[in-house]
Amino acid sequence: MIMPAIGARGVPHMTRVLAVIAMTIVIGPNVPQATVPTTLAGMLAAMAIEVIVGVLIGGVVSFVFGALSLANEMASNQIGHGAAQLFDPMLKVSHGPFAAMATLLAAAVFVGTNLHLVLLINVADSLHAVPPGSVLSPIGGGGVWIQVGGDVIRAGLTMAGPVLAAVFLVHCFVAVLTRMAPQMNIFFSLGMVLTVIGGSWLLMVILPYQLEAHYGMVARSIERVPEVLNQMDLMPR
Repeated sequence: MIMPAIGARGVPHMTRVLAVIAMTIVIGPNVPQATVPTTLAGMLAAMAIEVIVGVLIGGVVSFVFGALSLANEMASNQIGHGAAQLFDPMLKVSHGPFAAMATLLAAAVFVGTNLHLVLLINVADSLHAVPPGSVLSPIGGGGVWIQVGGDVIRAGLTMAGPVLAAVFLVHCFVAVLTRMAPQMNIFFSLGMVLTVIGGSWLLMVILPYQLEAHYGMVARSIERVPEVLNQMDLMPR
């Protein structure tokens, strides 16, 4: 439900429900027998734990999608696109046009390279690695999110680095010209033009490399799904 692309705003809810039903029909007969609680409260608690486990698995991958958005949001604000806000159906937030475009392209790469199928395979395998009803506390799996959060911030700064460095150099150049000719309003007449044109051109040049780096991050985050499961407290077998 929260997987990238599938969980985007605009995807019909019925499509997600039918996808879950289809997965249940295919995977359900082979899943180990669940330990069913004998009370209504116990059953509701077990269902809630299974939902949290699913959110932790899918959220690790969805969280990584914020890296590309963070990078292009910082770059867009620096080159003067902060006022042009667009709604991003992937992350369900409003940010700059370059960030929205990059997130949509990342979703297309995610689906086009069949990473969504790899994630679904990992979800199916998790039902065998951690059978339903065997999780005592899923909180330990959230520790992986802390590591992923650090990776997202570091990757966002790295991918936005060339644009931030270019804007800094342009500002330094304009500052020197302004110091040499203080009577001329160089910042608004020259600085803004250089920043917008140069920054936009550089963003378009590095966008394919950003998508490639982002693809590698998403692929590695899917490989960390077993790590999320291993951090959870399980019932003794």
